[in-house]
Amino acid sequence: MKKRIQINGMHCAGCVNSVEKVLSRVEGVKNANVQLTTESAEIEVEGDNFPFEVIRETVENAGYEVEEPKSESVTFQIGGMHCTGCSSAVEKAIRKQDGIVSANVNLAAEKAFVDFDSSQISIDQIKESIENAGYEVIEQQKKKLIS
Repeated sequence: MKKRIQINGMHCAGCVNSVEKVLSRVEGVKNANVQLTTESAEIEVEGDNFPFEVIRETVENAGYEVEEPKSESVTFQIGGMHCTGCSSAVEKAIRKQDGIVSANVNLAAEKAFVDFDSSQISIDQIKESIENAGYEVIEQQKKKLIS
C-alpha cells in the first residue's frame, strides 16, 4: 500500500535525506520517496495497514511537521449489482486505489459509501474504478470534508 503525506519544515536536500532516513527505520516501511518541491513523502508499506500515527511521530521527532490527511466522503448510486459477489467486486475495485480511506458497498441500497484523501485521488478516478469493474455510476451525492 502506498500513501502520500504532506511534510512541512523541509528547506534543503539535507532535510529530505533526514526524513527519508527516519522513515526507512519505521517497521513495515518498504520505500519512502521524499520530495522537497511538493513538501511530501510517498511511502510504501507492507500489507494493508498504514501506520500513520507512527510515521507522524517519527517525522515530528526528527523536527518536521506532518499535516493531517484531508479526508472527504462521497456516496455513489451504483447500477448493475445483482448479488453479494457484485457488491464485493465494486468494493474491491474502489479499495485497491491509492488514497481510499474506506469503502463500503450496500447491495440492498445499491450504494457505495467512500471516504478518500482528495490529495491522492479524485471522485472521477473513483467513478472510473467502479465503471472499469463493470458497473454503472448512476448518481453521486455531494462530497463533504470529514473532520
